[in-house]
Amino acid sequence: MGGTVASGLVVGGLWASEVVREGLAQEAQAATELPSPAPVRVRPATPITKHTELEVPVETPTMFLGVADDVLLAPLRDSPITEVKFNKGGSSISLRIDFENGARAAFKPRQTNWQSVPRREVVAFRINRLLGLSSVPPAIGRRFQLSEILGALHPDSRFFRPRLKAEMIQKDGWVTGELSWWIPVIQRGRVDGFEIDSMEGIVSWKRYLAVGAKIPDRDLALIQQISNMVLFDFIISNPDRWSGGNARVSEDQRVLYFMDNTLSFGDRPDGHPKARTYFERCQTFSRSLVARLRTLEESEVRQALERDVEPFDFFLRDPEIKALLSRRDRALAYIDSLIRQHGEDAVLAFP
Repeated sequence: MGGTVASGLVVGGLWASEVVREGLAQEAQAATELPSPAPVRVRPATPITKHTELEVPVETPTMFLGVADDVLLAPLRDSPITEVKFNKGGSSISLRIDFENGARAAFKPRQTNWQSVPRREVVAFRINRLLGLSSVPPAIGRRFQLSEILGALHPDSRFFRPRLKAEMIQKDGWVTGELSWWIPVIQRGRVDGFEIDSMEGIVSWKRYLAVGAKIPDRDLALIQQISNMVLFDFIISNPDRWSGGNARVSEDQRVLYFMDNTLSFGDRPDGHPKARTYFERCQTFSRSLVARLRTLEESEVRQALERDVEPFDFFLRDPEIKALLSRRDRALAYIDSLIRQHGEDAVLAFP
C-alpha cells in the first residue's frame, strides 16, 4: 500500500504532503521517547468566584505522524470519489479510494464476510488515542452510493465488480463503511533480520520482551512499540495481528502501525485466546501506557464512543464496553503480578 496523500484543506494537497513528510521525520526522531499524552483538560487551580478569571478547558489534539488527526480526517468526510482500486491480499473486501480534493483512504465496507466489522476500526482508533497512543491510522465512518463506487473502479479492479456487488451490504443503494487515512509508505518490519510477524520474528521479539533481556539498539524502537501493540491488542481483543500483513512499519523501520482492527472487541472479558497468548508472553511494558490504563474510566470510554457515530447505528454495545474494561483489569493484574515478582523498574522498562 502506498501513494501520496493530500489534505485538500486551505492550501490543498501539496501543503498536506509536506506536513506529513515533516511529521514522519519527527515521528522517527521520537520513536524511543514517551508516546503522545492522552488528552488533557486544563481547569482552574483555584475555586471559582465572581472575581476568578475562568479559562476555557483545552483539549490537546491527538496526532498521527506528527499531524493532528482532525487535519488528516477532514478531507475524507465529504469529497466526491475519483477512483477506486481493490486492495488485494486479504480475505475481506478493502478498497483504496482517491477523492476529488486529492485525499486518499482505505475503505472497508459492511460486507457479508462476518470477520470484517468496519465500525470496529473507528473504535480502535479512538481507544488508541484515549490511551495516549498514536499508532492506529485516523478513521471515520462514511457511506457511498454503490453506483458511485462501481462507476469509479480502476480498469485493473473491474474484475472484482461482481464480487463487490455480491458481498458489499447495501441499503437503498447505499454502502456504509469506514475510511482510514492512507499511510503513504508501509513496509514489513524486521527484528533480528526476520519479519516481525514471521515465526522467527515472533520468537525474537518475545525473547527481547522478557524481564532483563538486552535489546540491541537497532531494534529498540520497534521492540518498545511491539510491547505497546500486544498490550493494546489484548485490551481490544484483536486475534488478527499476527496472521500476516497486519503489523507494518514506516519506511525507516522506526514507526509501527497498528493496522486492520476490524476483528477486534466483542464481549469476552478474558480476551480472544490468540491476543491473550501473545500478551501473556510479554513481560516488559511502557510505564506511561500502564499508568494511563490505571486511570481510564468507563465514562471516558463511553464519551469517546458517543460522538460522530453516523453513519453507524452504534460503535460498541454495553457488553463490549464492559468486556473491554474487564480486559483492562486483567491486563493490570498480570502486570502487577510481574512487578511483585521482578520489581517495577524491571517490568515497566520502557518510557
